[in-house]
Amino acid sequence: MKRKSIFSTLAVLAFMLQACSSSASDWPYWRGPEQTGATRENAVVTTWSSDGENLLWNSELGGRCTPIIMNGRVFGFGLAGHISTAAERVFCLDANTGRTLWEHRFNVFHTDIVENRVGWASPVGDPQTGNVYVHGTGGEMFCFNRDGKILWKHSMAEEYGRVSGYGGRLHNPIIDEDRVIVSFLSSSWGNQGRPLHRYVAFNKHDGRVMWWSAPGGKPLDTTYAAPVVAVIDGVRQLIAPNADGNVYGMKARTGQGLWKFRFSKRGLNVSPVVNGDHVFVAQSEECIDNTDMGRVVCIDASKRGDITETGEVWRIREMTVGYASPAIANGRLYLVDNSANLFCIDAATGTKIWEFSLGRVGKGSPVVTADGVIYVGEQTGTFHILRDAGDKCVSLDRHEFKRADNLVDEIYGSPAVSNGRVVFMTRYGTYCLGSKGAKVELTPIPPMPAESTASADGAGFLQIVPAEVTLSPGETVRFELTRFDQLGRRVGTVVLPLTPIGLDGRVSADGSFTAPNRAQYTAGYIVARAEGLEAKARVRICPKLPISDDFESYKVGSVPSGWIGVGGKTKIVERDGGKMLRKLAPKEKPSPPIMRLRAYAGPPIPSGYTVQADMMSELKKKRRRSYLPEQGLINARYRFIMMRSEADPSQTILRIESWSPVPRFRHDVPFDWTPDTWYTAKFEVTPQWKTAVCRVKVWPRGESEPDAWNMEVTDALPNVEGSPGLYCYSTGTTSGSDGPATFFDNFKVTRK
Repeated sequence: MKRKSIFSTLAVLAFMLQACSSSASDWPYWRGPEQTGATRENAVVTTWSSDGENLLWNSELGGRCTPIIMNGRVFGFGLAGHISTAAERVFCLDANTGRTLWEHRFNVFHTDIVENRVGWASPVGDPQTGNVYVHGTGGEMFCFNRDGKILWKHSMAEEYGRVSGYGGRLHNPIIDEDRVIVSFLSSSWGNQGRPLHRYVAFNKHDGRVMWWSAPGGKPLDTTYAAPVVAVIDGVRQLIAPNADGNVYGMKARTGQGLWKFRFSKRGLNVSPVVNGDHVFVAQSEECIDNTDMGRVVCIDASKRGDITETGEVWRIREMTVGYASPAIANGRLYLVDNSANLFCIDAATGTKIWEFSLGRVGKGSPVVTADGVIYVGEQTGTFHILRDAGDKCVSLDRHEFKRADNLVDEIYGSPAVSNGRVVFMTRYGTYCLGSKGAKVELTPIPPMPAESTASADGAGFLQIVPAEVTLSPGETVRFELTRFDQLGRRVGTVVLPLTPIGLDGRVSADGSFTAPNRAQYTAGYIVARAEGLEAKARVRICPKLPISDDFESYKVGSVPSGWIGVGGKTKIVERDGGKMLRKLAPKEKPSPPIMRLRAYAGPPIPSGYTVQADMMSELKKKRRRSYLPEQGLINARYRFIMMRSEADPSQTILRIESWSPVPRFRHDVPFDWTPDTWYTAKFEVTPQWKTAVCRVKVWPRGESEPDAWNMEVTDALPNVEGSPGLYCYSTGTTSGSDGPATFFDNFKVTRK
């Protein structure tokens, strides 16, 4: 729907005046300012029409997420463009008029997430600074100021080994005090080589890593449940449903574990809500203690340890709430199940009060006002306004969204309610509802319960910041140490000697570490100890260009130091009189995380460099099938691959691509390459004005490099940076035996 001028200028100005600039009723988090899916405002809008009634404005910028409202601005996140022009964008709209104030577009890369699932994670705003944080599909974590300037960013895949599946399940970041916290599945280096669901806290001002936490076991799915923060039993807690099917309570300032509740045999996607000491969680998979599908549980989180048996207050069996997160207001819990049934539950007892059918597919989470009006979207494009009438639900308004081609305009996110406005997004638009004559009473939000003032005996916790850092040779970083007591309260800063483990370099008395000035990959730890406490920072040192690594310096059976994505998938082996890197092939049960290798040899750097390596893939046969791994190089978030043709598996090709599931950018050329034969490949990306030229040449190892390039293609929507690395995709063959392996040697990265 195109924006319509439905009010006179005077009417819009009148609404702007009554919707005062106070931030008391902003909606800076996806579940609202109290993380409950509820607002302390009374409902202003109970009916509306696309022809103008109570529709203040609409924008053609849309997406799958929940918008946030802060300081008179609406921030959203979604897909821009299509196929060859597909990208993500963060956008900012004037909350009074819907006018686009700014947008920032960036490419998607290194993910199997498909185009129609881009923009899943919702932004989060920081009321203190006005900054906005976004977790992108390609793994970039951005901090924007209110005017769209990037203050800092991290590439979660290339720097920390973030893993994403094809389903678009990404986690919203959250803000707590001076921390922005986000989680993801990852496999990095050293003590984070094991694939786990990890939580990381960044300093919200400068992006330094403050702590890591991995409370769970083996992840069972990619998930998207966002944690919440609450003070329970006097302790500030981060409450997080996990990809291992459990719910965890952690100390919010340090990431230390407090309690665990075993809940599901699959990963959890539903964010919790908290009321007092009680945590409400839901899932739609097989339960941990029986074969029931789905359960809603109230947990008493004032306990410690494994509280699976002791912490359950009540349960509702076989209620399949697996996507939409609950809301809690006025002593009632509101839940949308997978079939789009809305339930009202007595929060104290778990008794069902009423049920209402919204449609067919429940993905969007409800928002409840102080006077019991409920705003909720249903996936197949229906937006509902309802009223909790005590013992029943009454429909006040129902609006169906259709595109010009008569297809459904889906709704996945939740509404945001602020200063009398109701803002929500469809896949292809953002809508703001409001009433020009309504008076909005802004009710102050009470602070969280006070933390305990009791003395806390015991050792407490020692925190080192940054908790992880990547350095260049000769670069210096200064570490800061903070002590916390056993209740997670900050005691103060301390100065202690620092000890490098697995690292050369110079440590100074002021807490600084200077990396050795040599061109060699190194990874290790900086450790501080005091009174039985230990703080450990992860440090990797990556050489500047040019890089040359023949893998001879590594021990057989090890992995390259500080490389991201190599743990559990590769090892150094001896072959043909030297050492090289072998990509391990899965055995009987191929698993996508094991089959694909994206190995990053350092942090993202500006494009304009060349990656070169020797590579060889084995061919293995099983009955009538043969298995040949794909082998290749990574440069500036493009992949070069030597592979079989998908159209004709008897033929082999060379491919350059970026964001392959779409694919946004893909070019193939025939090339007859032979398994069990060593080749040298050279992959160059050259930025030009608003474009990039990607070139590849391949030749048998030991022969002279040819003058001609085998491929030369131009990308009109170029990647401007990225980590250099290696790529492989290999599947298993015979039961109980290794599949075909791929070998890499003589890795080089140079700049023209």
